[in-house]
Amino acid sequence: MPSARDHGSTGRRGRTDGAARRQPAAAAPPTPTHTTGHPRNRQLRSIRLVTATAAALVCLGALSACGPDDNGGQDAGKTAAPAPSDGAPSAPAPSNGAPSGAAPSGAPTGAAKGIPAKAWMDTKSIPMDETYHYAPLAANAKPLTGVVQFKGMELCHAPVAKDDEYMFTGTAAAKASVGFGGDRWTAQQTLLFEGDPTHSSGTKQMTNLTDGHLTDALKGCAKTVPGATVKVTSGEGAPFFAAVLTVPQADGSTVTLHEYVVTDGGVVNELSVWATAKGGAQPKDAWKAPEDKYVGSGMSAPMCEALPGCDGR
Repeated sequence: MPSARDHGSTGRRGRTDGAARRQPAAAAPPTPTHTTGHPRNRQLRSIRLVTATAAALVCLGALSACGPDDNGGQDAGKTAAPAPSDGAPSAPAPSNGAPSGAAPSGAPTGAAKGIPAKAWMDTKSIPMDETYHYAPLAANAKPLTGVVQFKGMELCHAPVAKDDEYMFTGTAAAKASVGFGGDRWTAQQTLLFEGDPTHSSGTKQMTNLTDGHLTDALKGCAKTVPGATVKVTSGEGAPFFAAVLTVPQADGSTVTLHEYVVTDGGVVNELSVWATAKGGAQPKDAWKAPEDKYVGSGMSAPMCEALPGCDGR
């Protein structure tokens, strides 16, 4: 391999105007053998110089294929894929938190922060659906973050205590409201999923504690809202809680609330159906509902089909 000394001042890439090309070998004057060595060596060096010069010319045409790049890290065996030239932006990631494989944006999947669409009760099981034909709950579901405020606790002015907030957070929560508002009946289902109790007995205990706080707030509504009335309609030992409440409001109106609570596995499930009437009047439409047990089973069956840990009692 020729050295820099052999090339003279040609450098790493050689010179295109080296001494071997400035003067034909035949016209050069004889050179003493003690300077260049044997004539055969002199001929070999001339051949090598010409070869190096030709290689340098090839490198100049394809510099990236030989010799180091500017940062000294080039690898001729690896090339980067060219960047797109059409300027089209890449597709943005979904911003709604939907899992991969979810329906496109705008489709009524009903999957709200981990609550599957099939967990929501059929509106045919909701009181007053015979009159109102409520829209599907799953299509109106909205995710809840932070501490979940159940409708019954809200109307009874029973906020969650700071030390109890962990019980009302869970791993997934959502609510869905349908109806007309005012003196016509509105229905709202709230689902709080604490987790799969089959992996932790603590999850089941926490779910039961949450249920206890909610039902105690409903039973004690007259203590937190002066003039409120409470009538529990579910029997002792029933697998659900049901009650009818009247709750006076600051503007002189009164809310009539039919409240249902089902707790199973790691899920607390509330159905609130209410209407607001002014000046002692009654809701516009007379109350029509199936028996409490049918409302309760209508709440629990889809919940236990969709979320783990339910026994469907």
